[in-house]
Amino acid sequence: MVIGRLKIKSLRMPITHDSKNFFFLAVVVLLLSFLIGGCNSDPGISAYRRGDYDKALREFRAQGDPEGEFAVGLMLYKGEGVARNPAEAAGWFRRAADHGHAGAQYNLGLLYLKGEGVNKDNREAARWFRLAAEKGYAKACYNLGLMYAKGDGVAKDRAEAALWFRMAAEQGYAKARIDLAFMYLKGDGVIKNRREAFRWMREAAGRGEGKAELLVGLMYARGIGVTKDRNEAAFWLKKASEHGYYGADRYLKKLEDNRTAAL
Repeated sequence: MVIGRLKIKSLRMPITHDSKNFFFLAVVVLLLSFLIGGCNSDPGISAYRRGDYDKALREFRAQGDPEGEFAVGLMLYKGEGVARNPAEAAGWFRRAADHGHAGAQYNLGLLYLKGEGVNKDNREAARWFRLAAEKGYAKACYNLGLMYAKGDGVAKDRAEAALWFRMAAEQGYAKARIDLAFMYLKGDGVIKNRREAFRWMREAAGRGEGKAELLVGLMYARGIGVTKDRNEAAFWLKKASEHGYYGADRYLKKLEDNRTAAL
């Protein structure tokens, strides 16, 4: 695909497993969610907010419910109030997961995926991701989709991957929207539909995702799934550049160098 002499290699990006970043996000986002959503009078939460991790850990251990078990797992994993211990963290995540806690099921899946605190086991990872995904947990939906896309821990099934990507995408998960857009663009696991590809990519770009902003700019420039529009192309490429996305400046310069060419 070219715009004048501008090759759009970016539209051939494969679906990639970005699992290195997932556990950090699960720990930080879920712990913040737990603390913000918790009752201010809860002694464990109050102690945690004060930085009294020893007391917080004791209170969470004594709480006797999935939220407390999950919180203990997070603190053990991060080494707050106790020496860092992923294996013991996995045990507490499993307690909460067995009680139906979606965040714990997701984190346990990540530990199995990484082989941290437990023996690496992609089948177990997929099983726990599925349990969390069936509760609508977006990151679990996305990870399960990745596993189906690559055949990790499950039989490779691109249609099933697209189904789980869609579930995550419908909850606003930008990476799922991008991967689903590529699947529609290529007809991979879904019926090829460039308009749908553009729609999902545009929704991801609207969340400030640099890769999506770049690709929406290129799709406007080439007329992929949308009417060609050089001004819109420049707008989205500039946004990608402002977010520091690699290659955006180069594509923008080439677009401007070819500004006299017919779109």
